[in-house]
Amino acid sequence: MTDIEDFIRLQALVARFARAVDLRDHEALSALLVPEVTMELLPDIRIEGREALAGMLRDDLVWATTMHSMANVLPELHGDRATVHANVTAVHVSPGGPGKHFDLGARYTFTAVREEGSWLLSRIGIEPVWTTGDDHGMHDH
Repeated sequence: MTDIEDFIRLQALVARFARAVDLRDHEALSALLVPEVTMELLPDIRIEGREALAGMLRDDLVWATTMHSMANVLPELHGDRATVHANVTAVHVSPGGPGKHFDLGARYTFTAVREEGSWLLSRIGIEPVWTTGDDHGMHDH
């Protein structure tokens, strides 16, 4: 596989991650993660393990719907490991209706590993840059 093919596959991996989160597709999300994946949402949320992360995104979200738009997705290849930087704008619509929402601009830093020819996420780092609206206790975990 060439670096360009890996670059495209890593960009697609990040896009599939955002889509699985927004669709709350537990199976699709799980297929993108190594078993020992870690997600860190700064400053105070850390989730460890594929089942915990996929389960939280499936069962614990208080939002009626979300939309994560990834931009400036930039993979950096290091053999069978990669770091993928991306900017995200995420809209979280509350169950009270589309007029009530929490919006977030963040920098994502993903770590991906190649296993058996496929790229999987081993770490998801989220650094919020700005927020607006009611986060419904998002940081109370």
